[in-house]
Parts: sequence; C-alpha cells; structure tokens
Amino acid sequence: MTERSIQARVRDVVGDLPAAQQRVAELAVADPEALAFGTAQTVAERTGTSAPTVLRFAAALGFDGYTSLRDAVRIELSNRLRSAAARLQQPVDAPLFTRTRRAELANVEETLAGLDPDAVERVVGWLAAGERRVWVLPSSQLAGVGSRFADELSLVRSRVRLVEGAEFRIHTALAGVETGDVLVTFDIQRHEAWLVRAQRSAIGRGAMPVAVTDRLPCSLDLTGGVALTFATETPGPFESQVGAMVVANLLVNGVVDLDRAGLASRIDVLEQAWRETGQFDG
Repeated sequence: MTERSIQARVRDVVGDLPAAQQRVAELAVADPEALAFGTAQTVAERTGTSAPTVLRFAAALGFDGYTSLRDAVRIELSNRLRSAAARLQQPVDAPLFTRTRRAELANVEETLAGLDPDAVERVVGWLAAGERRVWVLPSSQLAGVGSRFADELSLVRSRVRLVEGAEFRIHTALAGVETGDVLVTFDIQRHEAWLVRAQRSAIGRGAMPVAVTDRLPCSLDLTGGVALTFATETPGPFESQVGAMVVANLLVNGVVDLDRAGLASRIDVLEQAWRETGQFDG
C-alpha cells in the first residue's frame, strides 16, 4: 500500500470526503508526523473529529485500518529523510564535475517541470499586490536564498521584510503580522522546529502561507495558501539549493512581468542613486 504517496492518495479523494474527514486529510498533508507517531484518538483530537472518522479516512485512502495508514506514513517519512551521512555511503560513479552537472541540471529541470503554473501565478499575484505586506522567513539552511529573494523583491515593491535572528526576535517580529499579509518560507525538510513554530503562529494570525520546500507533505501550515516544491539532488552529503533559487527567481521575475514599464522607472531611480553615492567600483 505504499506505492503511491499519502499526498497523492489524499489529492485523489479529498473532494469527495465529508467535512470531518477533510480535516483529517488536511492534517495528513500538513503534519504527517501527527499520523506517523499518533493514534486514531490523538489524530481525532487534533482535528476535532472522532476516532471512527479517522478510521473511515484511512479506509477512503485504501488502507484496512489506522495501523496500516500509520505504518505507510512512517515508511514514507523514513524514505524521504535520508541523512547526510547516508549519502556519503553511496558509491561515487563519476568525476565530481560530471556528477555536479548532472545533479544541478536535473534540479533545474525537475523543479520547473514540477511547478503548477496556476499556483505560481496565484503566488505572483499576492506578491505583486502592494497593499499586502510580504514577510520572508527562511530556515537557517536556506538563509542565503531567502535573503536574496527578500532583497530582490524589495527592489521591485515596498513593504517586504526579511525575518531573521534568534527565535525570540522572530516571534517578536511576526507579532506584527496582519490578516492578508503573505508569509513566504524557504525550507528543506527535515524542518527546523523553530521555523515550524514561527510559521504556524504567523498563519494563525491571518497570514497567507507560501511554502517553498523540497517535498510534500510537510509540517508547515498550508491553510489557504500554496506550496511550491523544488528538487534537491546532490552529488555530495548536503541538499542542493539550486532548485530553491530557481523558485525564488521565478517569483521575482513574475512580479516584474506584471509591471515592467513601471518598474523600469523605479529601477532607473535606484541606479541613479547608487551611481551618485559611489556604490560601485568602476
């Protein structure tokens, strides 16, 4: 029963599920660990349903009981969370340049092929709406990608804030989130626990989530939002960030495309200011 992902099974049936089972489905996608390490009763308590509802949800996915569903989720999580140490044990089958080229070309192709154009268009529309504030929350692993994204987006629109620092400072900053704001997270699973806490807190305040992550399901709160996934194939022990950068570039360029003429004037003003203040050498 594990040849198809839990997310794929949920996607196939969620539209036909009763409301109570849909809440269980949302938890299965947003927080699979709750199923992997919980019981039918604890899942019922998390979703405000009942244990029989959880069992009916398992049956709707094709499992013969909660235990079978739980075991499938555990296997899926285990297969997806390969450690850096495990990657180092894999045999080297080609020179470094060959392996790197193969991996990074695949990351670009797979990332772009796997994105839903409608979902990207939806996110771009949110990011381009000047009345919305945009909060960028990267994990420590993707701090560079998140910082670059926030910097470039702030050049083409105002009210963009990069959220960084100690967890105390992050929660302090996100206390200013208002309904309708956009929260863009950049993360690679295994999720850093502080980021999950901060993201869920911000979504609870009314922010619209945009989760840029390497795979689904994930532990982030996707309520009312969009997840954009990227490939992370690597010739070494650590996940590649090229796919994440592809998504970041795609989103910024999408915002630019909505108002190229207007943004040309904005960038001209910035360029002039940089030149006048001697910001560049040569």
